[in-house]
Amino acid sequence: MSKDTIGRKSHKERTSAMPAAEESGEGSRSVRRAIDILGLMLARGGPITVAQVIAELKIPKSTAYELVRTLIEADYVAPASKGTGFFIGRKLYELGMAYRSHVDLLRDGAQIAEELRDETGETVQLSVLDNGLMMVLVKEEGRGHLRIISNVGTRVPVNWAAAGRLLVSDYSDAELKSLLKMTIRQSPTSNATMNVEKIIAQIRKFRRLGYATELNEANEHAGCISAPILDSAGRCFAAISVVIPEQRFNKVTRKRLIASVMNAAEKLSRRLG
Repeated sequence: MSKDTIGRKSHKERTSAMPAAEESGEGSRSVRRAIDILGLMLARGGPITVAQVIAELKIPKSTAYELVRTLIEADYVAPASKGTGFFIGRKLYELGMAYRSHVDLLRDGAQIAEELRDETGETVQLSVLDNGLMMVLVKEEGRGHLRIISNVGTRVPVNWAAAGRLLVSDYSDAELKSLLKMTIRQSPTSNATMNVEKIIAQIRKFRRLGYATELNEANEHAGCISAPILDSAGRCFAAISVVIPEQRFNKVTRKRLIASVMNAAEKLSRRLG
């Protein structure tokens, strides 16, 4: 193939790519304008009109109406009462509440995790779901010498941990099968089950019980007891756990710790709910 042929092919490829690039640029401009509209609404602290959007943001009239219509259809803004324009919609409210819950979860979760550690003397973790994996958000070290593999920021497959099973307990069976097929891994101890149907059965059982347990699945010679943190709709969005040495994972100690962990989870759920 000659250099001229290569040059012509490259020019053709560049030319065919131009509409996509232009579309991307136009899309980015629309996103920026939509963000500006939301920013104007926030700055005003109340409903705004399309006329104000056009005047203050210098957005073409047809574009302004189209952007506002799209935002309304997506529930990010909603028509205000008495025809006074539009203001915060359901989706923005939900995003704000999600942000607030995340901030409150770190603050209140850290406090309750510390209280649970002081009460039990065991290592306590607060975990959330992050891209299909269990992520440790808060960790309070116990008084003993037990050291576990997870630290703050650690992400592990949900089939490794009691908390992981709770964090996905609101998923449908179809959603669980899809998630597990993508994320399931064998644990460092090789004791975590890899059977998807068995994991789903455990998830359903643990959610009914209101707590989950595992022994020697993620850590050698250690067990875990976890309880779900529930939002106002009863959905699990976090889990609190205690990790204990295998030799203390007996019936009496387990019963006491289950009660402590469930109480801590209920307390945190009430604060955040």
